[in-house]
Amino acid sequence: MIVASIDDHQVMMNLENLEKAVEDGVPKQVLDLGFEVLRLSQHEVPHDEGTLQNSGTVEEVRGEVVVGYHTKYAARLHEHPEYRFQKGRKGKYLEDPIIRNEQALGIKFARGMGGEIGKAIKR
Repeated sequence: MIVASIDDHQVMMNLENLEKAVEDGVPKQVLDLGFEVLRLSQHEVPHDEGTLQNSGTVEEVRGEVVVGYHTKYAARLHEHPEYRFQKGRKGKYLEDPIIRNEQALGIKFARGMGGEIGKAIKR
């Protein structure tokens, strides 16, 4: 006969640690993704004097991460990719980098969460 015992106290502690890691880790990783989207968009945002480019921010607003550019004309330039921009810049300067890098952004999030979870679980 084989007898096995499981330390359910350790299992419960690991579950609690896992829950906390996810609770704390998701907002942190989403914020990191916001900064990565801003970084990627900096290569495409229209640039004349740099006012639009320098207005880019990443903010936490009511539990969400908002990446944006803040000038009177930011939305108009984003939504009109047919405009001719200098220096190889373009419209859809936030949307396109997200679409093009969707897989890489997902991998970045997963790796970040893996690190958060790995630190929380005792072996």
